[in-house]
Amino acid sequence: METSTEVPVASAIRAAEQVAAELRETYLEVAAGMVLLERVGGGCTHPALRLARRSGGDALDLAAEVDQQVTDGVRRLRVAAGHVEPGTIGDLVETLDTVRGQWSAAAGRIRQLPGRVTAAGQQLRDAAPAEAAPTDPTGVTTRRHDTETTARQWRYAAEQLDLMAECLAAAVAALGSYTDGLSGAAPRPARKGETG
Repeated sequence: METSTEVPVASAIRAAEQVAAELRETYLEVAAGMVLLERVGGGCTHPALRLARRSGGDALDLAAEVDQQVTDGVRRLRVAAGHVEPGTIGDLVETLDTVRGQWSAAAGRIRQLPGRVTAAGQQLRDAAPAEAAPTDPTGVTTRRHDTETTARQWRYAAEQLDLMAECLAAAVAALGSYTDGLSGAAPRPARKGETG
């Protein structure tokens, strides 16, 4: 049975956890908005867009800091109230295996994207008209230049996606090695869909 002091503490913990959960959802929405803003205004130097990008980035930094503060406070209250069981190595391994599985699945999805971006660039090149003389009043030369620039950017994006998949695979392998060391188990084979 909870004492009269435990009830308000438990209520405060629940309220703070709800705030943290809503903050994380909002963080993802703001981050998605930042990506869209960068897509449409990445090369624009207008002061209003620069301010919007800077302010959005500041908001994300502050959200991460608030989340850390709220989460630390909840953890401290739970420990003080005796609501937190001491973590076991098995709990840690289970959590790290969950992260490993999520990152492995993300790496698998990311690996599908470079080929698609490269294919889109090639499709763009194939559809572009042959380069015309610089004095061509139709603007064909300019369109061809834009096509080449876009295709180059997409090829670079594909390379970055490859690097992202490699980073995730390295993280998956590192987590696997660490959890194997913690549990004293022989290295496990990757689960279906896992990399690393």
